[in-house]
Amino acid sequence: MKYLIPIIVLTSLLILPVNLISQRADKVIAEIGSAKITESEFKIRYELSPFVSHRSKWNQDTIKYDFLLSMIAEKLFYLDAINKGLQNSEDFKFYIKPLEDALLRDYLFKEEIENKVRLSAEDISQSINNAQFKLQARIINSEDSVKIFRIHSLLKENIPLDSILLIPDFLFIPAGEFEVSLGSLKDEEVENYLFTLNPGEFTQPIRSEVGWVIFLIIDKLFTPIDLTNQKQIDDIKRIVKSRRVMIKANQYLQNLLSNKTIDINDTVFDSVFYVIYNLILERTKSNPDSMRTSYILNDYDYREIKKELGNKTLHENLFYINSHKVKVWDFLANLAFEEHRFQSKDRNIIYSKLTKIIKDFVVQQYLTFEAKRKGIDKNKNLKDELENWKVHYLAQMLRFSFLDSSRVSEEEILNYFNNEYRKDKNNLLIKMKILNLTELEEVERVLNLISSGKSFDEIVESFGKTDSLVNDKGETELLPNIYFGELGFIASKLNLNEVYGPIKRGNEYTLIMVKEKKEISDTTYVDFDSAKGYIKNYLFIKKFNSAIADQTIKLANKYGVKIYEDNLSQIKTTGIPMFVHRLLGFGGRIAGVPLLDNWFYMIDINEFKTKLLP
Repeated sequence: MKYLIPIIVLTSLLILPVNLISQRADKVIAEIGSAKITESEFKIRYELSPFVSHRSKWNQDTIKYDFLLSMIAEKLFYLDAINKGLQNSEDFKFYIKPLEDALLRDYLFKEEIENKVRLSAEDISQSINNAQFKLQARIINSEDSVKIFRIHSLLKENIPLDSILLIPDFLFIPAGEFEVSLGSLKDEEVENYLFTLNPGEFTQPIRSEVGWVIFLIIDKLFTPIDLTNQKQIDDIKRIVKSRRVMIKANQYLQNLLSNKTIDINDTVFDSVFYVIYNLILERTKSNPDSMRTSYILNDYDYREIKKELGNKTLHENLFYINSHKVKVWDFLANLAFEEHRFQSKDRNIIYSKLTKIIKDFVVQQYLTFEAKRKGIDKNKNLKDELENWKVHYLAQMLRFSFLDSSRVSEEEILNYFNNEYRKDKNNLLIKMKILNLTELEEVERVLNLISSGKSFDEIVESFGKTDSLVNDKGETELLPNIYFGELGFIASKLNLNEVYGPIKRGNEYTLIMVKEKKEISDTTYVDFDSAKGYIKNYLFIKKFNSAIADQTIKLANKYGVKIYEDNLSQIKTTGIPMFVHRLLGFGGRIAGVPLLDNWFYMIDINEFKTKLLP
């Protein structure tokens, strides 16, 4: 397929002017072999990673210490992953390459767009003045310029708008209500003009994206700005700068991509489509009567897709950016990174979606190529940021390599049920609230609500049933924690009414709160046949956690760990659980920092300290 490259119109941007990792000389708070954890690295990750320690009872010193221990565990697994050469593996490259490309585009955006937008003192003054007003307006619009200019003439004769709209020629002219505040309009000049008007006044006819428009001001509300409130002033600057950045970004894309064509290898693209289409049909065959579905391809799916396509097809050229070859492998890696949701099993809809995705991918690759051409891949801030993600990815890869050795036999299941089930102190009766969220924005919004004092119970009930284990109020029954898998393990360590999360589970983020806990008594009846699957899963997680705990201590012995507790205690933090996602320049998003799992909910911290820490 050959087509003219579309110019992407950017409609919203989040400017993050602060580098994630400070470049100043930091105090070292821990050493792990040759690696170090600095104060700035700890602080930025701690502030942006919601983290609850089961030991803390919300004591901030304990939470900080346990967070550091989890960072240490992550570094230990990272060092061992490097020693094992996992950074050269196909799986690692598959998941790190699209992230690296996304960061390259983001830094290109900063250099070519964001850093070149400056606000003058006059800009700021006018923006603060405009921010003090909200305008209630009616907007009259039509593609017919003759009609719009006739309406304008009648308004100048002081004829009320409602009377004008009763004239037969104007019966179908829309005149909706519209609130104008700072940043409401894409056109800054028009917006500034509106703020000079008073109630009853109206604009000249203005040519816009929706045709010709007239704004009629109904009311003008004044709310003074506190000039001593720096956050409020900064928010005003951000609104104005974001709009200008958006305009400049669209101009940049226009200049870079205008009149460029691309020739996509149809044969290879169709091969990719058919494999993905058939896999989605297979994964959703439990609902054969409906064409609607909601499915996100997971890690296992991509392994199947790559296996089905074969090495030869994976390395076929899909298209060229100048002389640079972009292969099927690159497209699949980016597809996995962006986690697209397929909402239908209809062949044509899936094909149309993949066609749109590959067109967007072409634009992304042009931007990535341009970033490399400008040498942005050598930017130290980018390298440092990418290194933090590499630590996270490699540590997780090594951690998950223990899954195969944690399989559970039928004999182990029966033995546990007959001899250990009621003696297992970690196996409790638990009732909890569960909230599953699919979007990073939802996680951020919920955590902000919690931080502002809103009840988690109310929040969960507003979402309703988001998990198969809960009722319409988002609450489970009082059940043995083996029924909850990994959530049960975590919940058994939490205090009542503590919120924990987000926990990444497949393509969702989970928040939980424990509402009730009881020990399992001898009279608690559990049917083996109905509980067998849950016990298998419980023992699997228990073996996996035990293997990770043992390996963590072995790696600490191997590489050495030193903690500077005085430096840690001096770090000041907000103590507010937050999760911030980051919108990237030119599109895309990632977590503000790699989310840190609580590695030490499975490790005896006292044993770790006694054996390994000086």
